[in-house]
Amino acid sequence: MYENEKRECQLLINDGWILILPALALGIVGPTVLGILGLACLSSILGTLCFLFVIFMLWFFRNPVRVPPAGEENIVSGAEGTVRSVQYVSETDDVPAAEVVKEFFPGQRAVRISTFLSPLHVHVNRLSIGGKVTQCEYRHGKHLLTMDERSSLYNQHSVIVVEDKDGLRCLHKQITGPVVRRVVYWLEQDQPVRRGDILGMMKFGSRMDIWLPADRVEVCVKEGDPVMAGVTVIAKRK
Repeated sequence: MYENEKRECQLLINDGWILILPALALGIVGPTVLGILGLACLSSILGTLCFLFVIFMLWFFRNPVRVPPAGEENIVSGAEGTVRSVQYVSETDDVPAAEVVKEFFPGQRAVRISTFLSPLHVHVNRLSIGGKVTQCEYRHGKHLLTMDERSSLYNQHSVIVVEDKDGLRCLHKQITGPVVRRVVYWLEQDQPVRRGDILGMMKFGSRMDIWLPADRVEVCVKEGDPVMAGVTVIAKRK
């Protein structure tokens, strides 16, 4: 069984326990010790802060069940959040994103659908199409604001490329921001995957870009639309 498949049944992604358990212990032991020392005010403050932190971590690392809509023609969102941009790019365009097209869609026009996540959104990411993982790697870089056009190219990010039996290629990019700097994927090279499967998680990362060949899909979302990972149809195959 592949790593991402093991995580499908985790209602709370196990990675969260390394943050939750120490905070829970501190929230129990710390206030008790402070209370014994007669520092009731500090005891109350520490207990409250630890409690709020634990509640937030439980919420943040949640992994609700997601079922993609029927129909392989439907391409689903890779992240939960709000669509901030839908951009068509060719490799000859004078924009940073043209470098992505040159590398992954040479000689083609591509469309990028960018989704931004708030801290309250589900941060588990899912695959937009099924097929085979043809590339997966983590690239180090800068920590520009994720709203910056250059962040898709220069920020630290993961690169996950899935190609289906018809040759349709989909590039998933998990992009880090200036403060929250960790994204992870749980996939392997040449792994067979299904549409809507778990891809990985943004451990406080805040942007995902989905890239597709523009001539093979019809985009179904626009700027400002809310989307749900593995469920919302963001494009359809032509």
